Amino acid sequence: MQFSLRHLTQYTYSDSVSDSMNDVHLCPVSDDLQICHEFDLRLDPACRVIMRRLDFYINQVHHFEILEPHDRLSVEAISRVETFEDTRDFRVHSSPAALPELKLSERFYDFLSPSERVQLLPRVIHEIRELFPGGLVEVQATVLRIMNFIYSEFIYDTFATAVETPFEQVFHERKGVCQDFAHAMLAFCRALGIPARYVSGYFYLEKGNVGTAEDNTQSHAWVECFLPAIGWVGYDPTHNRQVDSSYVKIAIGRDYTDVRPLAGTFRGRATAQLEVSVKIDPIVPALPPSLG
Repeated sequence: MQFSLRHLTQYTYSDSVSDSMNDVHLCPVSDDLQICHEFDLRLDPACRVIMRRLDFYINQVHHFEILEPHDRLSVEAISRVETFEDTRDFRVHSSPAALPELKLSERFYDFLSPSERVQLLPRVIHEIRELFPGGLVEVQATVLRIMNFIYSEFIYDTFATAVETPFEQVFHERKGVCQDFAHAMLAFCRALGIPARYVSGYFYLEKGNVGTAEDNTQSHAWVECFLPAIGWVGYDPTHNRQVDSSYVKIAIGRDYTDVRPLAGTFRGRATAQLEVSVKIDPIVPALPPSLG
C-alpha cells in the first residue's frame, strides 16, 4: 500500500519566546517492510538550516533552532510511504530456549531492561506468573496471549491519562491510550525475557472514529517483539492484532521518551498551547492508459 501523510504540530505561546531548539522524530523509516519515498519538513517561523542525524536506535532525527523571538511555532511533516505485506513464515516454532542467550547481547539489552516509562513493577511480575504458571512453551503464542490480555483488561480512554502519567498509575487503573497499552505490553514481555521495543507511527482505517481507539487522525503506538527463528514482529495491543501493511512506522525505542514526535526547549516564561493533527490517505495507483 502507498500512503500520503501529513503530521501538523502547532504551538501557540502566551508570550514571546526565543532560542527554541528542537528534535523531530517524524520521518518514516525505510526497512524490509516499508519505504519512505518522500519526506519534507516545513517550519513556521522558517529556519534556514535543518540538521539531520541518526539516533542511537538508527531513527532519523531532524534538529532545528529558531533563535529570534516568536509567539507561535508550526511544524508540518509531509511524507509519501509504501508498505509491504510481511511474507515470513509465522508457523515456525519460536522456542523460549533461545531467550536466555539474548540477554547476553548488547543488541537486545535495552529492550529487555526497565526504562523510564516501563518499570517492571512487583504487580507486573505477579500477574505474569499468574498468566504463565507453567512457564513459556512457545514465544509467539506467549506474545499473542499477552496482547490479548492487555486488550481485554485495559480500557481505551482518552481522558484517563496524559503524556506524563506515571506507568504505575496506568497499570493500576487499567485505562489509557495506545501509548499506555504499548508500555504495559512492553513490561509484560520484558518481565518474561522477551525483547520488546516501543514503536511510534500511524495506522490507516478506511472509516476512522475520532476520539476512540479507531481514531486515525492522531499518531499511534504499538510494540515489536523479537521472536527467535522469526525476528522482530509488530503487535498492536490497542486493537489486538498483528501489525500489517496498514501501519506506517516512524521510530523505535525503549519507550515513548525515545521517540517523541517533537521534543525541545525555549527561552521565556510563556505557557504553550499544543494542537496536533494527522492525516493519512491511501494513494490509489493510476490505471494504465487504455489501448482502445
